[in-house]
Amino acid sequence: MSSLIAAVLVLLLGAAACLMPVGNRRRAGIGVLSQVIATVLVLTTVTPVLLGGAPITGELAWAHPVGTLRVRLDALGAFFLAWSLPMTLLGSVYAVGYLRPYFDTPRHLGLHYALLNLTSLSFVLVYSGDHALVFLLGWEIAALAAWLLVIWDYSNQKVRFAGFNYLVSTHIGLIFLVAAFMILYTHTASWDLDGFGQWLRGHAGAERNLVFLLLVTSFGLKSAFFPFHSWLPRAHAAAPAHVSALMSGVIHKAGLYALVRFIFLIGRPDEWMGWFLIGFSALSAVIGALYTVGQRDLKRLLGYSSTENVGIAGIGLGIGCLGLAWGNATLVALGFAGGLLHVLNHAFFKCQLFYAAGAVYQATHTVDMEKLGGLSRLMPWTALGFLLGGVAISALPPLNGFTSEFVIYAGLFTGQPIGTWAKVALGIAGALLAFVGAVSALSITRAFGVVFLGGARETSVHPPAEVSRWMLAPMAVHALGVVVLGVMPALGFMLVRGPTAIALTALPAGGADVLQPLADNLSRIGMVSGALALAIGALIGLRLRWARRPAGMHVVTGPTWGCGYGAPNPRMQYTGSSFSSDFGARFSSVMVTLKRQKAPQGYFPTDSYVVTDCVDAVERRLFSVIKHGDASATELSAQLREDDPRIAFGAALIAIVLVAGLVVLASGPLP
Repeated sequence: MSSLIAAVLVLLLGAAACLMPVGNRRRAGIGVLSQVIATVLVLTTVTPVLLGGAPITGELAWAHPVGTLRVRLDALGAFFLAWSLPMTLLGSVYAVGYLRPYFDTPRHLGLHYALLNLTSLSFVLVYSGDHALVFLLGWEIAALAAWLLVIWDYSNQKVRFAGFNYLVSTHIGLIFLVAAFMILYTHTASWDLDGFGQWLRGHAGAERNLVFLLLVTSFGLKSAFFPFHSWLPRAHAAAPAHVSALMSGVIHKAGLYALVRFIFLIGRPDEWMGWFLIGFSALSAVIGALYTVGQRDLKRLLGYSSTENVGIAGIGLGIGCLGLAWGNATLVALGFAGGLLHVLNHAFFKCQLFYAAGAVYQATHTVDMEKLGGLSRLMPWTALGFLLGGVAISALPPLNGFTSEFVIYAGLFTGQPIGTWAKVALGIAGALLAFVGAVSALSITRAFGVVFLGGARETSVHPPAEVSRWMLAPMAVHALGVVVLGVMPALGFMLVRGPTAIALTALPAGGADVLQPLADNLSRIGMVSGALALAIGALIGLRLRWARRPAGMHVVTGPTWGCGYGAPNPRMQYTGSSFSSDFGARFSSVMVTLKRQKAPQGYFPTDSYVVTDCVDAVERRLFSVIKHGDASATELSAQLREDDPRIAFGAALIAIVLVAGLVVLASGPLP
């Protein structure tokens, strides 16, 4: 515990030092150095816990009504801390290269690095807090720090709106979370999470169901499940690339952590909770995947894919819930191990993809796919990084996305003795998951082909060149993780084994004996993936060797048939919109497409265009409701005079309802 306290102090001191009146280069160095020290301290603490050691606990006496503040780091919190702080450190390193143009400007970069330190601090509080107020403190620090990081380019109105959208959404989630905690406190008179768990395990019924729904709503908003996702693509498109990477890959995983934590506190959830999570998550995965296909903004595309992947992880957690409800140890192991392993894998390949997208933006000053093309020749390392992340996010072997989804598939198509209708329902979920994988592959193929292959589509794009090593180094580390966790999935399972064992303790007969067969199967999958990786590497090596053939070798050359076009130009290439237009037409009810066009006029038209964009149907409907509600309120206020007695009566009625609610909450447990 002393190492965790030291890490917290280092992060706070580092944040304060970043605000000192020194140059921006020194501020960046202070931020990165403090992150390095804190990461080492945290890893020395969490490693023994992950390897099977006892949980670490600590207490701090506080005044009434808070009581004693308790901290407890078990295998679940240690799992999330083990990669959250190192990835935040890599994001800070990436920021050195990404923000380098601001080093010699009056812009104060120290605040940015201080916020990154506070983000790491929030992880320590959330993942080790065993007290509701400690948990909420870390939760709110993460939300406010992420908001301030998103609005880095605050002079841009779109960026300010995206930040405001995120701030409102995350605090709506906070309201639901506080409401759930208030109900739990009313029944337990305690702020300890363990006390919450004792009540949740012993009181099945309507109130526990209400608490579960409140928590799922809150955590769904935090992690951007559908339909609570609308803030996410805007925030990712507006934020700097490293902030987008950390938000998607690390910060919003706190919602999934909290979901798993409260499932563990419930112990044996009701069966409907498992089905609800599977349905809720499958819907998120399908809708998120569909929206990725129609985006022309590369970072918005990656934002929607986060909704897709948290849905995939949620399917695994739903399988684990069903296993707990049915007392089936195999389903518990497959569900929680697959879900948590996908959380880890997603953090690796999603940060990798956002870093590549950030490199594209810094090199070309745009992420509009319709303007890009041919970047692989000028930015080969960035192209390779995006390709590796794209293969992984498509769940294709031999990379890490395949292994976690394979475990989830094993839970969906289980041979365990369960009911016929349950097998049918899980089979449908498996079919939806396969559809999501296919759509994801289509989306990434479209993005990589349009951005990195072919030729530049617009000459106005800034001439690109490969980015600095400060940005390439974090991409290389994430690429290594994507490959290693794909060919050696047993390493990833070592991290999730402890949290999965916690879930198995809720079963009467334990069930830890199911973990070793799962580890053995993952080792076999790793051997196959390793062989496939070697075969792919050998083929690439042969191709490169053939490209470097001796100059004296005779090669027959000839003109390429141009299908009647004697002088092709970049505008004859497929655009992203044309690539996915047929697919989008088949799902037009979900993928709402707006078209702006100006038809050519005259014999020699000079100004004509057709611009299509896939908009978010949920966001569009939400804004429509707000607009109509605002118009209705304006119309009503115009009809009422200031001295109208109906206004006073309505205000009095609202006050009575609020006071009555507070009295009920303060009176103790409901009868």
